[in-house]
Amino acid sequence: MAGLTAAPRVLPGIPFAKGLQETAGAGFLLYCAVAVALISAKFWYRLRNSGGRR
Repeated sequence: MAGLTAAPRVLPGIPFAKGLQETAGAGFLLYCAVAVALISAKFWYRLRNSGGRR
């Protein structure tokens, strides 16, 4: 059991994997922010122009 707790410290790819995970998390947050901005702009545009067409 003691060897399992020490294993992540000696594996060479762990810092690289952590960096990839942080980058993926930041990319996902950016994707969500852009999606929310586009949806908000779409709704704002529809609400702004809703009274003009009849």
